[in-house]
Amino acid sequence: MQYNETETKAILDEGMVTRSLIETEVSMKKCQLYNEMATDPAVKSFFKDQAKGLENVLGFFKSGLGNLR
Repeated sequence: MQYNETETKAILDEGMVTRSLIETEVSMKKCQLYNEMATDPAVKSFFKDQAKGLENVLGFFKSGLGNLR
């Protein structure tokens, strides 16, 4: 099957966004886990803030993926 340049770019873009989405979700879940495991309030707060930030990034990637489709 042959794709033109525009179709190829769309396929590659969707793959890159999907990969970023997966990596960000994994990082967010790790931060949530570290937050649960931490005993120091400052460390808990740090990982909670990081997880929240990654959640926002996840929303950005999901909207970007929706725009590509």
